Amino acid sequence: MTVFMIAVLLLLPLLLILACQNMSALDRIGVVPLTFGIGFLIAGGLSLLGLQETQSIREIQTTIAEVAVALALPLIIFSTSLKTALKESRGALGGMLLAMGAVCLASFTMALVFSGQIANLWQVAGMAVGAYTGSGVNLGAVKTALNAPEDLFLTMVTYDIVFSALFMLVILTLGKSLAAKFLRPYVYSGAAASDEDAHMRHLAEESAQGYGILAQKQGLFGSLAAFLAAAAVVAAALAIASLAPENLSSTMTILAITGLAALASLIPALHKIRTSFHLGMYFILIFCLASATTLDFAIFTRIDWALGAYFITILLGAMVLLALICRWLDIDRDTYLIVAGASIMSVPFIPVIAGALKNREIVMPGIAVAIIGYVLGNYLGVLVAHAVKLSVGA
Repeated sequence: MTVFMIAVLLLLPLLLILACQNMSALDRIGVVPLTFGIGFLIAGGLSLLGLQETQSIREIQTTIAEVAVALALPLIIFSTSLKTALKESRGALGGMLLAMGAVCLASFTMALVFSGQIANLWQVAGMAVGAYTGSGVNLGAVKTALNAPEDLFLTMVTYDIVFSALFMLVILTLGKSLAAKFLRPYVYSGAAASDEDAHMRHLAEESAQGYGILAQKQGLFGSLAAFLAAAAVVAAALAIASLAPENLSSTMTILAITGLAALASLIPALHKIRTSFHLGMYFILIFCLASATTLDFAIFTRIDWALGAYFITILLGAMVLLALICRWLDIDRDTYLIVAGASIMSVPFIPVIAGALKNREIVMPGIAVAIIGYVLGNYLGVLVAHAVKLSVGA
């Protein structure tokens, strides 16, 4: 059973990708939601068979999830150099930094408001910041860094999917008209796409077809090189973390992985490997599947209304605060919406938002600042978590 479980967790994402590549209806749902859905079904099967709490199965799920997210982080960060991202971010970088600050402030403030109403509040605050300054990748990384309970993480993932989908719906349907009421229009520059634009554009591929790059013969050597580099980063991070006190080991590991990966991304030969991003995303799919198979279905019968309210207030509070700051600093409507999307969502959603705005000029700046969010999200999540812990306790 142990070997079978390992094979399922490692190979099922591949089968889902192939299914999405051949069935457009599945592809429209998305590989990540499907991975979580299948994982939840597996969790139900394990529960019916009485295997959900088996120690060997639980250890496999936890180990694979932690290894997968540790390898995914550097692979995704390798996909473009931090130097390139800063260059391509243009005027959106300032907006992204403001968005991150707004999320951190909203999360910390709401933690004070909800103190005593939410269990493990400091970990919730940190994971929320990771998710809404970087992406779901950062949510998982911060969860590992803070040693947050698995059931709490899965509850947050469920709420994150629901509220992020609603946020995206509002951005795509009403965002432009609402933002236009208090922010000035975007001024087009007419700048042509650069060679580095072309290098980064594949990161925005949101369909399962993007994973096809991993099967191309000419990309296999690059994938192997990127994987070995990621493994070296993880090994170095573990060595650094071993020098820290045991209670800070997980936190130091994730932060060291993030920092070392950012430095390694400055190596041109490494960040030009075109398969790195989707290889990292494959490991994220493994992480999602392994995490989802640990689901306790009781979270659907004991809805945590306080936690849901916390999520909603962070989203609304951060975006309203960001809008007010943008109005004060005379930042335009499209830049506000693209950095809001980069903060709350992730790279693949940037072209979708840009398409709704009918503004292709902001695609690359949006991708660039979203990548910067990947890098900074872990640090900000851990920072806010410990700030909340110091202020209100656990």
